[in-house]
Amino acid sequence: MDRVEEFTRAGKDFVYIDFSGLSSDEAFLEVINVAEPTIGKYPEHSVNTITNISNLRFDTLTKEIAAKYTENNKPHVKYAVIIGLDGIKKMMAQAVMKLSGRTNYHYDYSKEGAIEWILQQD
Repeated sequence: MDRVEEFTRAGKDFVYIDFSGLSSDEAFLEVINVAEPTIGKYPEHSVNTITNISNLRFDTLTKEIAAKYTENNKPHVKYAVIIGLDGIKKMMAQAVMKLSGRTNYHYDYSKEGAIEWILQQD
């Protein structure tokens, strides 16, 4: 699936998940069904994720699905960056992170900005 991309930069593993422009729960779940096992194959606290939610239709069901997905992947993720947030989406994303117990996340405006932030950590 072209919405989930694995890559390595400066010795750090990344998974880029692209939810941008999705408008149905079914499409959202299709991406999750690829992203979750991709992230889950990495050892604990070893992979960095960049999640693009630009123009994603976000409703209560999407929020619940995202919270479960985020909670399931929490053990594998070292750092997480969310891009494409504005207004209400930022509030929803913060709620998802709080529900999942995540504290190792950041918000950015671009994929390259997210990569640079992660490379500066540690």
